[in-house]
Amino acid sequence: MILSDTETHRNCCEARTIEGLASALDIAIMIYDRNDTLIAVSPQFLSFFNISPDILVPGARLRDLLNATYDAGARVLGSLNGQARSISREDWVAERIAIHWRERYESVEQLADGRWIRQCKRRLPDGVLIATIQDVSEQKRRDAELSRIRQQAELAQHILDNLVTPVIVKDSELRYVIVNDAFCRIPGLQRKQMLGRTARELVEPDLAARFEQVERRVLETGEPFDAIEDIFRADGTVMHAITHARRSGTPGNYYVTVSFDDVSALADIADYNPELTSRYGVDPTATGSAAATAETAASPSGPPDRILILDQDQERSAIRVAELTKQGVDAVAIASADEVVAFLEALKAMGLTIGRIEITPDMAGRLAKVAPALHHAALRQAIEGCLAMEAPSKARSGAVAATVRQELPSVDTAKAGAAALPASPAIFPTAADAPDQGNGAGSRHDRIRVLVAEDNDVNQIVFEQILEGIGVDFRIVSNGQEAVAAWRSAVPDLILMDVSMPVMNGLQAAQAIRDAELAGAGDLAHVPIIAVTAHAMSGDRERCFAAGMDDYLSKPVSPEKLETIIRKWIDRPGRLLATG
Repeated sequence: MILSDTETHRNCCEARTIEGLASALDIAIMIYDRNDTLIAVSPQFLSFFNISPDILVPGARLRDLLNATYDAGARVLGSLNGQARSISREDWVAERIAIHWRERYESVEQLADGRWIRQCKRRLPDGVLIATIQDVSEQKRRDAELSRIRQQAELAQHILDNLVTPVIVKDSELRYVIVNDAFCRIPGLQRKQMLGRTARELVEPDLAARFEQVERRVLETGEPFDAIEDIFRADGTVMHAITHARRSGTPGNYYVTVSFDDVSALADIADYNPELTSRYGVDPTATGSAAATAETAASPSGPPDRILILDQDQERSAIRVAELTKQGVDAVAIASADEVVAFLEALKAMGLTIGRIEITPDMAGRLAKVAPALHHAALRQAIEGCLAMEAPSKARSGAVAATVRQELPSVDTAKAGAAALPASPAIFPTAADAPDQGNGAGSRHDRIRVLVAEDNDVNQIVFEQILEGIGVDFRIVSNGQEAVAAWRSAVPDLILMDVSMPVMNGLQAAQAIRDAELAGAGDLAHVPIIAVTAHAMSGDRERCFAAGMDDYLSKPVSPEKLETIIRKWIDRPGRLLATG
């Protein structure tokens, strides 16, 4: 009797242990001996199969338990879709007994009520079998959601890769998380070479810093960014593009999306595709010459019924545009000072004109501090006029206008200076062109002669100021073809060659000069050609060197950087003035 009580007590302890273990793991546990007789079962089994608890007792036979579970709807097991199978009781029980006697068995199957379960069976060396059942419905739901997200991501990538517009997406750390095929073709890199990396790992530090400055501001403020720029592709061609940067996502998980609209051929197709120009708020049927400059594009000679409204108050500008529209005037409003220059450059690319600019004092004050804005004649006049009217007196008006003009020398002045240079062959000034300044380092006949090929008006002025400051003679031309002609007329000591230029780019011009030097059979000395460009993607240096250039200088150009490169390639230190 004492033995019987001990045996009962031990069995109760084992049952409680199994029940506690099953509860802790949130699973059902069943244990069978080598004769397929039930040894122990946890109550969780009943949460999966609606059978009588009387069957779940130690000593119950496996076949009896399987018959009861078949009647309770368990015949769906093995179908993997939760639907009852056309299978007899005998066949189903035989199938389950065969599975039961496998040494190892695992499956994920669906019950009749839609839940998913994972069954695991392990046969121990002594013949005892341990079976567990676990509800994995939530995991299946997550797996299905992840599969759906993965399919959506693959679809989005497929759509992006079929766009002709280059697109990239960066995370809050400015790492590339999405790049499409069109963008990959710009640097000539594969997607896997960019994903997870930052611009600092792919381009020159100065260029990467400018990228990150813009993108960081978009991430922090949410303000969109738009600008026109020339993008240097891996194959040496140049894409004239409007760059757009936008923020997306939620606080703490922001992304910046950057896209590039290629407008290189926009002027050619605007005549018959209004959609390409209507996004800029201009009349697509009133196109002008594609060669029009920014000044003529915004001059009073444009159509008087096309007006640009510059006002940060969007509600007020919308009312003004509505008023003008009722009068039959084509009007467009811009509320961001950052977008004005990009808009005018877009007009220049499309050969379109603006008849009049209406600007508020607040916007005029902001644009007066934006140097590129002052190189659009009509815009500069509008800024000066607005600020002058705000001044309390004529003296104040004159001072304000002078301040605006002094932000940066006017484009007209720079062009006049370039036009005043002697025509070839006397491209560079000679000793006869200037008073004798002595035989020191600064004497005119001993000064270094530098040819600059640069198409951007602002950059031309920058070069002019720097080269004058360091005491060299210089000539500035606007494209590669002019650079080759200037080199033929009077060989300079050094050439600063912009890579991205119209008519003939810097790579083509450098190659033409090198070919001519070789054809001269030694009569022409090798002139150092320095590539000067804001585009410093991976592989750019190699393309410049392959074209015959000798060195590489990234924008923005400073006096120190320019003097260093000149000293490096022209071994005449006494001929340079101190930059101070």
